[in-house]
Amino acid sequence: MHSIRSGRPRVAVAGASGFIGTAVCRTLAEDLDVLALTRSPARSRTPDPDLRISWRYCDLFSARDLMVSLSGCAYAVYLAHSLAPSSRLTQANPRDMDLILADNFAQAAAANGIKQIIFVGGLIPEGFRIAPLLWSRREVELVLASRGTPVTSLRAGLVVGPGGSAPRLMVDLVRRLPILLVPPQARSLTRPIALPDLVRAIRHCLGQPERYRGSFDIGGPEWLTYEEMLRRTAEVLGLRRKILTLPWMPLWIATVAARLFSGAPSALIGPALESLPQDTVMRDNPVQRAIDLGAIPFRTALSAAIDPSSGRLLPNPRQPIQGQDRERMRQAKLVRSVQRIILPPGQDAAWVSGNYFRWLGTCCWPLVQVRIDNSGRCEVCARFPRLRLLSLQRLAEASTPQREVYGIAGGLLSRDDGQGRARFEFQTLLGDRYTMAAIHDYAPALPWYVYLWTQAVAHLMVMRRYQSRLARLAR
Repeated sequence: MHSIRSGRPRVAVAGASGFIGTAVCRTLAEDLDVLALTRSPARSRTPDPDLRISWRYCDLFSARDLMVSLSGCAYAVYLAHSLAPSSRLTQANPRDMDLILADNFAQAAAANGIKQIIFVGGLIPEGFRIAPLLWSRREVELVLASRGTPVTSLRAGLVVGPGGSAPRLMVDLVRRLPILLVPPQARSLTRPIALPDLVRAIRHCLGQPERYRGSFDIGGPEWLTYEEMLRRTAEVLGLRRKILTLPWMPLWIATVAARLFSGAPSALIGPALESLPQDTVMRDNPVQRAIDLGAIPFRTALSAAIDPSSGRLLPNPRQPIQGQDRERMRQAKLVRSVQRIILPPGQDAAWVSGNYFRWLGTCCWPLVQVRIDNSGRCEVCARFPRLRLLSLQRLAEASTPQREVYGIAGGLLSRDDGQGRARFEFQTLLGDRYTMAAIHDYAPALPWYVYLWTQAVAHLMVMRRYQSRLARLAR
């Protein structure tokens, strides 16, 4: 990692290896020392041609890693999300993982005296129909602001640039299909924004936390429907396409068709289609006025993002290292499991952890017995025969009333990964509204496919039962 030069403020960029993060790092490096945080060991080891940018591996699921990484930073740009896999097996809704990442980041920012966090979210519609992906972005916005650090939230619609998932979906569909059947939501209006204009908005707000505290809607110079964007995409590619908007189309049919003909991952297609705007209204604000002059139209932005030789969208900067990351996860055979638990009034993470381990013995009786001693050690044992299945030790130095951390210390079902990072965390957030019960970096001892169909299924069933139990208590 290149050393940070002195004399200039340091800004940390979380999610720096994505298509937005890469562009943000390049621009901010003109005036600031940039610390690019990435969850990819392969990317952190790859030298950056721009010597003004320092790359550091940081596991955003680890509060300890983040606390160290943000030390010495004055500002932060938060672009991280959980749609990309981070373990070989993930038993979690991306929305729930996003809350953990955001809360870890907010706590580390507050502890290190970060002056401002800039977050890029999504446009929130006026009506009651809010897509899960957009509501997840809103929840992240709330969590980032919940620890006291000033947050500037830039709410943008479709971002047009090299490697963007939504532009890539449009380009691939237009390239492969002579006739496109689109859902009725495709006639709703939005204001797509070019990647350089989004970066300009971030740079404009950075360093002015009091002036730009809160949320700001931003977009490009044009109101366009998705139907019109598809037509303009065909024009940019020099193709003649018939686009028909149906009066009714179930979302699952649109998702399956888009997955089949575009080749994009279903984890990206479903949320993207669900987020087609409904009743979008952009409020006038000083950030939008600052980028209006010289804003790039959709057609120009898309043309600049397409490789003229292949007619495809230029690749995401993360693409060259994705294969290495997938291979690393496959070989490591680690598991992440996250469940969102509604917290009964007046309780905290310490109460949930104690309640869970005591309940676990009752839930799995007569097969399993749970023993807890005064030192915080918890052992999960089989009754017949008497075998220690899992051993967990409460980590007092890492635990607070809002975060209880148990290291997974051994047992027949746990494999030593040599790093000692396997842990079970109970993390309370959003003003004690939820507790996230999360297993991180767990290395199962069972053969992988045996584990998938036995222990993994059993754990998920137990956690679902516990979610229902506390939901009843909360009511």
